[in-house]
Amino acid sequence: MKFKGFALVVVLAVGGGWLLWASRQRDAGADLARELAARASLADDDPLGYATQRPSRWDLDELTATGRGMPLPDGLVSRKVTTNSPTLERIADAEYWFIGKHEDGGGVEIPFAPGRMPQMTDSLRPIHENPGYVGPTACRDCHAKYYESFMQTAHARTSQAVTSETIAGQFGADANRMRTSDPQVSMEMIRRGDQYLQRVSFHEWKFDVPMQLIMGSSKMAQSYLYWHDDGLFQHNVTHLTEHDQWINSPGYIDGDAAYARPVPQRCMDCHTTYFDFREPPNHYTPQSLILGVTCERCHGPAESHVAYHREHPDHKPGHAIVVPSKLTRQQSLDVCGQCHAGAASLSGPAMRYRPGDALADFYHPPADAADALNSVHTSNQLTRLAASKCFESSQMTCVDCHNPHQSERGQKELFSQRCLTCHQVDSCGLHPHESFDLASNCIDCHMPIRPTEKLRLESVQGDVFPSLRDHLIRVDDQATRAVLAGQR
Repeated sequence: MKFKGFALVVVLAVGGGWLLWASRQRDAGADLARELAARASLADDDPLGYATQRPSRWDLDELTATGRGMPLPDGLVSRKVTTNSPTLERIADAEYWFIGKHEDGGGVEIPFAPGRMPQMTDSLRPIHENPGYVGPTACRDCHAKYYESFMQTAHARTSQAVTSETIAGQFGADANRMRTSDPQVSMEMIRRGDQYLQRVSFHEWKFDVPMQLIMGSSKMAQSYLYWHDDGLFQHNVTHLTEHDQWINSPGYIDGDAAYARPVPQRCMDCHTTYFDFREPPNHYTPQSLILGVTCERCHGPAESHVAYHREHPDHKPGHAIVVPSKLTRQQSLDVCGQCHAGAASLSGPAMRYRPGDALADFYHPPADAADALNSVHTSNQLTRLAASKCFESSQMTCVDCHNPHQSERGQKELFSQRCLTCHQVDSCGLHPHESFDLASNCIDCHMPIRPTEKLRLESVQGDVFPSLRDHLIRVDDQATRAVLAGQR
C-alpha cells in the first residue's frame, strides 16, 4: 500500500509538472506571437530599433516623436467598427477602432489603428471652388483699426490653431491630468516644444493624440480638434474656463476615452469663416480652412471687394461688399441668426448663406421649440431675446447692444448704458436705492447668469453645469435679490 501511494504521488507530480510546463510554453508562444506582431507593425519605419526590443522597453515619447504609437499590450482586444446608427448622430457612417478588455464594457474609440498615430493629409486639392473668401488679413490694409480690435473678439477666437498664445489650461505636473471614475483611465495634457498632446492611459496601454485646433473662445470653454487623414475629430478632454480645469467634453461619458467623434459641417459652419467640405460626416480639405468667425461672415466674401479697392484706392463707397447697417431689421437679425438662433440645422450644404439672404432658405428651424429656448450650447441668444418685451415693442437688433468690432466681454456698465438709451433709471422699481448704483448694472438683474440644466459636463467629482447669460430680458426677482445681497 505504501509503495502504491508513493507511486501515485510521483505520477501526479510528473503530470502536474508537465501541465505547468506546457501552459508556460503556450503563454510564451502567445507572448512571442504578440511581440512579433507588434514588431511587424513597427518594421515599416523603425529608426529607433523597436522591432528588436521587448515591449517593456518601448518609450512612448520616442515613438510619438517618430509618428508611431505604442502597440497593444496583453489583455486588451481591438476591433474595427462601422456604424450608421441614427441614434449616434455624431458618428453616423463612421469607422473607428474600439479597444477594451473582455471583462468590462468601457473602452477607447479612435479613428486610427492601435499602434499608430493620427496623421493629417496635407496634399489635397479643394473639390469646390472658393466663392471668394480671402480671410481677415486681406481687410487689414484698408481697415486696420477695425481689424486690430476685431481680432480680440470672441468671434475671431471661436476657432484657432493651437499655440502657446492661444491654448488655455495648465500643463504643469499633476495640474495637467484629468482623472476619471475608472482608475484605469486617465488623460494627461502634455507640451513638447511647440506641440501639444493629450496622452491617454488605458490600463497598461498609452497613446498620444495631437491638439491641433481650438474650438471656443474661452468664454465658457475650449474644446480641441485633431486631423486624421482629411477627417476632423474632437478630443475627449475640454478645458473649462470657469474652474480652470480639464473636464470631459460635452456629451462624453466619464470613464471612457472617446477620440473618434467626427466634427460635422454644422459645427464648422458656426466656428469658421470658410471651409471646403469633401464628404460626410467630417471630411474637409485641411488647407482650405479660414479659422474664426471673421469679417466675411457678416460682410460676405470679399475677394472682388479687395481687388477693386486695391485698384481704386480712392473710390467710395465700398464696392461688392455688404454693409450690415444698411440691411433691414430681419436681415440684420438673420446675419447673427446663422449661429445664435438655436439648434437650427442645415437644409443643404454649408457656406451658401450670404448676408442679406433669408436665413430660412438655408437652415431648418429647431425641431423642438423648448430645446431652442434652452439649447445645449451657447447658441440660443436670439431665440431668447425675441421672447422679450423689449424686443417685441421695439425695432432693436443684436448690434444695438453689441459692437461686433470690439471685445466688450464683462463690461456690465457699458451694456447697462445701452439699456438706458431706451429706459430711464427712475423707472426701475428699486429707484431710488441708497447703496446700489442702478445705472451701473441693469443686466445682472434683468439678464442673469445661471447654470443651464441642458449643458452638462461629466467629471469624476460630479456633473458640472457651466453658467451662461440668459438673453431673455425680464423682471427677475430671484436675480435681483441675489445682486442686492452681493452689494451689502
